[in-house]
Amino acid sequence: MSHVHTTDEINARRAEYSLSVGQFAKLCVTTRDTLRHYYEQGILTPWVDPDNGYHYYSASQISSFYFITTMRQAGCSLAEIGNVIHNLSKDGIVRLVNSKILDMQRELYRINQKIAALHLGMWILGRFESNKPGSPFLSTLPEMSVISTPIARKEHSYHAADIADDISVHLSRAASDERFVTFPSGVTIAYDDLLHGRYVYNNVISLSLLPADGELSKPLPCCRAVLCSHDHNEPDIDRTYRRIVSYIKRNRLIACSDLYSVSLINLYDNATDHQYYKYLFICVE
Repeated sequence: MSHVHTTDEINARRAEYSLSVGQFAKLCVTTRDTLRHYYEQGILTPWVDPDNGYHYYSASQISSFYFITTMRQAGCSLAEIGNVIHNLSKDGIVRLVNSKILDMQRELYRINQKIAALHLGMWILGRFESNKPGSPFLSTLPEMSVISTPIARKEHSYHAADIADDISVHLSRAASDERFVTFPSGVTIAYDDLLHGRYVYNNVISLSLLPADGELSKPLPCCRAVLCSHDHNEPDIDRTYRRIVSYIKRNRLIACSDLYSVSLINLYDNATDHQYYKYLFICVE
């Protein structure tokens, strides 16, 4: 049997629920349509005046509106919010909020990865303007982490076409692990091979400004390095390799890493005009 509200109860409700839909929408910086939708979903219910059928809200419901807004911004569906509201419990709210915090932390990590990748790409590109291509120089690298995929048949890996399958393996790892970055990427050549003129690739690599996790990604041995840019204006990259080795020997440096060859831009125009920018570096002591 439904409860019949007394005059005193109705007056008390009118005193509590004194805000019209328009007034409440303005206070919450929202729209009537949004309030109507929340009402239809049963997650923010106004009081209906039995005498005129109008809907009214209480000022205390503003906090409910912002709870709903915050949960929506956190990625909750209206169904999830409704479940919390209709089955109100501290544990239920904690579980839902914690799950959304975890989702947002993962998304933040992915965003930071993208930002770090662009920052590193722009750092490399900026180096082209500060030093002549093909001329090695000693400088300091930003702290970077590297992800490596060993090349299966190193003895036959002289060109990108030779390592297409290895690049595919590298990219497949990226698709299955959100910690994996794919830009900027490139290859490495072992220093001993570099010394003996064997310019064969031994790893496909990706670099990042994010800290190494010690499992998937490793830090560079040090930030001191011999660097050199190379582009399409000087197609003989073997000459650049020899210049790097000569610079290390001439300055009595000790190489402590492979040679990293990072492809920043690699463009083909109608398969005839090849334009590219590579950045090469090797860590030294």
